[in-house]
Amino acid sequence: MKRKINILIPIFVILILIYVLRSTFGSRVQVETLYRGSMEDVINTKGLVVKYETVLAQGVSGTIEASAANGARVAAGEEVAVVYSGEVDPELKNQLEQIHRKIVQIEKNKTDLSTFNGDVARLEQQITAKTAELIESSINGNMAYVAELQYAIEALCQKKAEVSGQDAATDTLQELQTQMADIESRIGATQHRICASTPGIFSVTTDGYESLITPYNMMELTPSALQELLAQENEKKEKVSGCKVMQNFRYFIAVNLPADRLSGLRIDSMVQVRFYDLFASPVKAKVLYMSPTEEEQCTVVLEVNQHIDSLLESRFVNLDFVKSRYDGYRVSVKAIRTKDNVNGVYVRRDGSLHFIPVTIIYNTQDVAIVDSADKELPLRLYDEVVVSAGSYEEGKLLS
Repeated sequence: MKRKINILIPIFVILILIYVLRSTFGSRVQVETLYRGSMEDVINTKGLVVKYETVLAQGVSGTIEASAANGARVAAGEEVAVVYSGEVDPELKNQLEQIHRKIVQIEKNKTDLSTFNGDVARLEQQITAKTAELIESSINGNMAYVAELQYAIEALCQKKAEVSGQDAATDTLQELQTQMADIESRIGATQHRICASTPGIFSVTTDGYESLITPYNMMELTPSALQELLAQENEKKEKVSGCKVMQNFRYFIAVNLPADRLSGLRIDSMVQVRFYDLFASPVKAKVLYMSPTEEEQCTVVLEVNQHIDSLLESRFVNLDFVKSRYDGYRVSVKAIRTKDNVNGVYVRRDGSLHFIPVTIIYNTQDVAIVDSADKELPLRLYDEVVVSAGSYEEGKLLS
């Protein structure tokens, strides 16, 4: 009898262990916290920037010197560069440019001062204010602005003398024009001043693509033609002389994309592009052109009207083409179940299991974006979504 009891004890212990293990592992529940999120149907690619560009002084013989700063906004008719033919004494050229800037400033001041006719008090106030600015700028070492202020004060004083009925000692503008003519004759070189024919952003360089690919011929691009252009990014091109003005509020991006990723896309569709090397946030773009498919590729031309610093200085750009962006609740694909032919997820609420119907908005192999399919039984932020469980029964108590 004692021997029989000794045999039953190990069997009893084993049964208890099996029961504990089944209770511990057989009903183990894996959950994840529900958060809102987003996913993108995105293609990483390279694009060609196409712009409205007006080339100035292209192919001219001589030395081109910019009057406007690179990247500056310029108005139509504004001087942007000077072309010198032949050898020019640097000192004389510097004097000529200083006198020219004075003339431009004085002529501008004359226009601005027309509002002060007959008002000596206002002129005195302006002279005092400009003098204070001049002193402060001198202390701060802003000598370029000091020179402008000197011209402005001189013009104000001359205007005050005219309004007060006094005779001006000299006609400053006429004197400067005489000096300018004298220096030009001493330079003995042909000088041609270039003005912007259209407003926009000024660039001191050209790259040769300005006439090669334009908004007027970009609709003729094919995948092979665009690929040929994109392949030239790292090629050393011969430097082209000249400068240009670019329209800064509208430009285009040409990209090659896999044709099988473009279903549902058509002319005038709105998408997003992200120039991640230049600007972190995506910008809106409109589809203007889609080429016929060629070797499973399609050329797409996008219109963008958001200014991005340094983008207009680029011809080739790295970008994310975001066909669509999907927002909703982010869940693991493993958590999605089907009950009575309805997609949904099981959540743990108050310790028990509940099935919540969902609409699958977008999914990859691992993750899905979903939303509630039943307003009466919605998902809740921070729900505990069941990824795996031993069994799925509505109302089942979960440890």
